[in-house]
This record gives sequence, C-alpha cells and structure tokens, in this order.
Amino acid sequence: MSGGAGKAEPVLRLLREGRVDQAHAACLRLARANPNDAGLALLMSDLCAQRDEIAPAAHWANRAAEIAPRDPEVLARAGYAWYVAGESAKAETVLTRALTLVPMHARARATMANVLAEGRRFTAMLALAREGWALDPANAELGGLVAGALLNLGRASEAAGVLRDLGEAHPDNAGLAGGLAMVLNYVPEIDPAEVSAAHRRFGELLARSVPAGAFVHANTREPDRRLRVGLVSPDLRSHSVAWFVEPILRHHDAARLEMVVYQTNHEADAVTARLRPLADAWHVMDRATDAMLAQYVHADGVDVLLELSGLTHGHSLGAMRQRPAPVQMTYLGYPNTTGLRTIDWRLVDSQTDPPGAEALATERLLRLDPCFLCYQPPGEAPPPSVRSAGPVVFGSFNTAQKINDVVLAMWVKVLDAVPGSRLVLKSVNFEDGPLRDDVRARFVACGGDSARLDVLPPQKERGGHLAAYGGLDIALDPVPYAGTTTTCEALWMGVPVVTLAGQAHAGRVGASLLAAVGRGEWVAKDEAEYVRIAAGLAADAARRSHERTALREAMVRSPLCDGPGFAERFEHAVRSAWRDWCANHGPPGV
Repeated sequence: MSGGAGKAEPVLRLLREGRVDQAHAACLRLARANPNDAGLALLMSDLCAQRDEIAPAAHWANRAAEIAPRDPEVLARAGYAWYVAGESAKAETVLTRALTLVPMHARARATMANVLAEGRRFTAMLALAREGWALDPANAELGGLVAGALLNLGRASEAAGVLRDLGEAHPDNAGLAGGLAMVLNYVPEIDPAEVSAAHRRFGELLARSVPAGAFVHANTREPDRRLRVGLVSPDLRSHSVAWFVEPILRHHDAARLEMVVYQTNHEADAVTARLRPLADAWHVMDRATDAMLAQYVHADGVDVLLELSGLTHGHSLGAMRQRPAPVQMTYLGYPNTTGLRTIDWRLVDSQTDPPGAEALATERLLRLDPCFLCYQPPGEAPPPSVRSAGPVVFGSFNTAQKINDVVLAMWVKVLDAVPGSRLVLKSVNFEDGPLRDDVRARFVACGGDSARLDVLPPQKERGGHLAAYGGLDIALDPVPYAGTTTTCEALWMGVPVVTLAGQAHAGRVGASLLAAVGRGEWVAKDEAEYVRIAAGLAADAARRSHERTALREAMVRSPLCDGPGFAERFEHAVRSAWRDWCANHGPPGV
C-alpha cells in the first residue's frame, strides 16, 4: 500500500484538532490528486465514516482495495466498510480475498463471521470463528462470536461455557459479562439466583467503564402535570417489540403524556412508517454514541425514560447508566433485570413476577396487572383455517435459541403420549440447512422418531408465516425461555398453546398471556402436567375445533388486546413512578 504519511500529515493535523469537515475536504483534494494512493483512499473512508457518510465510506474503502488488491489489511477494512453499509454480498467477496491471502487475519475473520450471522449461516459462522479463536485464544471478539453462533444454533449451555471462560480471562470486560447474563436466560435447569447474579455483575462492570452522568434534573416537580415520556429502542420496525409498543403509542392520552421516541437503529420499514405518526416526536439516533444519546435525552427535558432492549443487541444501557432523565425504566424487550442501579423501575405483572421476585432484580418492580403486555394483532393475518382430519400436529415456531435438549426431550414425551402425532418446528434460523439437520439429530438423540418431525425454514412474508399456524393443532411453548409473540400469534390463529410456568420471568410470560385470555388451564406446573395438558387437548377434537374460532374473539375481548385500557394502566404506572420521584426529590414547582 502506498501512502504516504507525509502527504496525509496536514489532514491528520486537522483531525487531531477536531476539524473533521476541513480534514475531509483536504483529504478529498489529496485523494483526487493521488488516485493510486490506497492509504489516502482509506483515510477518506475513515473520514466519511466519522461524518456518518456510510455509502461514501464504503466507496473509498473499495477504491483502496482496487488499488491494493493483495493487501489483506486493506481488503479487511474494505470488507468491514461494505458490511457496515449493509452490502453483505460485496463484503463477503472482499473478505474472502483477504482470508485467502492471510487465513488467520483477525479483522477479516471477525467481520466475515458477522456477515455469515447476518445471512443466518450460523453453522459456517461457528466453524470460522472457532478456528480463529483456537489459534488466537486471547482474542475476546472471536470468542464472543463463537458464543453467539452457539446460541443461535440452540446450544445455549455451550455458549454460556464459552462466555464463562472468556469472563475469567477478561474479568473487566462488561460486554462479555453482559453476553453471559443474556445467554443464561436460555440455559435450562439453572438457578434464577445465578442468572440474577450474572446481571448484577454486568451492571457493576458497566458502572466501572461508563462514567456516571453529571446531569442536573431541573424538571418541574408537579405530580400531575403532562409528562414527557421517552422510549429508546433499536427495534421499532418489523420486530416483536413493535407489536407491543404500538398500542401504547396509538392509545396514549396526549393531554397527559407526550411520547418521544429515540430510534437507535437505522433500519426502518413499513412498520416504522406506521408508528412514527403515533408519537409526539421521533428522533433517529442510529449513529449516536451512548454519551450523545444521553445528552440529547437530557436536553429534551424527558421526565420518564423507558429503554426497551435490556441486554439484547443494540441496547443503550450505557446511556441509561448516565441517568439523563430523573425517572428511568426498563420494559418489554428483555425478560430479566438489567443489573443497573440507575434504572429505577421494571414493568412486569403478578404472573411473570410474583411476590418474592424483587430479590432477582436491581430495579423496583412495578406490576401492570392483569398483564404487562398489550398485543397489536397483525392486519395481514388470514382467518383461522379449519384443520383437516389426520394425525394431531404439535408445533413450535419459536426461535432456535430456545430449542434446547431439555425441551426436545419433553416434546418427545408429548409425542409418545399421543400415538401417531407429529411435531413441526419452524424458526427464522432454520434458513441454515445444517442447523435443521442438527436439530433433527438432537431430537433423535432425545429418543424421538425422526419420521415424526418436520424442521421447516421460515416464510419470508409475515402473512405466510401466520398462515403456517393453520397446519398446527396445538402449539408447545419451550422452556426455560417461553415465547411471547409466537404465543400471541398462535392464539390469534386459533391454536391452543401449552406452557410450563417457570421459576423466573422468562419462563412465566406464557402463563401471563394465557391467564389474560382466560386459558389458564393450559399452564402446567411441571413437566408431567405439561405432557398431560398437551395429550388432553390432543384427545379433545371438539375443544380444539371450538378454540379454532373462539380464541381470536377471546383475545379481542381480553386485556391482552385492549389498547385503550392498557394505555391507561401504562400511564398510571408511569405517573406513580413520577409521583414517587417528586415526593423524594424536593418540593414541586422547582
């Protein structure tokens, strides 16, 4: 790679002075005057990225790769730029060239693993990341990618083992601690206290790595005034979170609550377009750092800030750590505590978090009874279809991350209790053909008959996905991490759902949803009862036929789909938290 550091020195000096725009202009002149200088092209790419010009950044990185086609570092950086720009196919082409030149190039290998994950090729991702990590065991990024691949392949216990080892090697790494805490939600037969401790450990490490905010909250301390409520999420698009946020935005009392949305992901679609007009203000913050987001929220004068991600990908807990709003809450997008002391409240209900659950959370629990969720039914859903005669078909359309060997063994027992019955599994991750084969092999290892199992790839369109419920008689909820959207979808399509109430929130959401629609008899206390309930429904064709048409109406009439009623309960919860703050932070009217 050519390039002279001397040529670029004026640009670098401007950059050191914080004059990014001037540095960009100066570098552009140099790059045009030196069209065969790969170093200047890469510097242009970096400067464009700093200006949030993603497509130009990819263009200049690719230009550098054209100039230096056998320089693995240049190729790796070009691949990363294409990946950030959302051009996965172009990224893969360039990264393949880099890895051909230097198979163990860490940057190229890590980026390629992320490209494979985006394409849901998790088996290939695991092989790539594992090979690299074996040769570079100090590389925490590659180790984390191994864990991520294992989780997406339904091997949560193995993923947790990897993250425990990484945590021992990197004890101050908050990202690894958060990854372990998140993965433990999926691990069967684990003590909830251990899961809680992992979340608290993450919170402690985040507190060490992110400085406490120095914000002074001058919000007027009037208990009953109109409140400015902020929602922070990367998932306000075709994502499960959106189906439960919409009723809040659609039905909130604008005279009582001003809803301000902070969209932290650049992905936007038709769902985003539908939600945007429902908010009083909508800010796209996809390129903001946690510090920038916190500054923005504080400047907006938000009274109550809700984050909707927990420890999932793309979260903004670093911003919440800085407390940009006087009252902070976590809600909806994550089934556990955040571990952060700067988040005051967690919105749950008495089914998901019965008395005593307070011990598992760093936040105070605020219960939105009778159910902490409100579901926006899908407009594209077809009517429930009439099941034709034939063997009873059980099924689960939950994510592959939840399909562990414990739940597979339990489902084998269900099939054994209903001779001739079949099991259908469908997940977005089953785009990966080797994963489908692996799930089938694990099912057989748990004692199942492969001939009674179908493992299906996903439908691309939501309407087709919902229509696929017409092929099921009974939906089976996984353990220990129960379904949420999948349970609502099954019920909406007239399919009974059997769930096992677990020991903590992640395993109790199904119990909350079924209680809300008046079907608490489908909630099991243990595995034996789970099998009995499933077998009983299988034997009662008349009941299943009745539910095929009755369940949708039951949902419509239930608290689960009562948007106005839920919005009122939501406002009451937010208001009570605000009043608590006013009562404990000086006189009103400051």
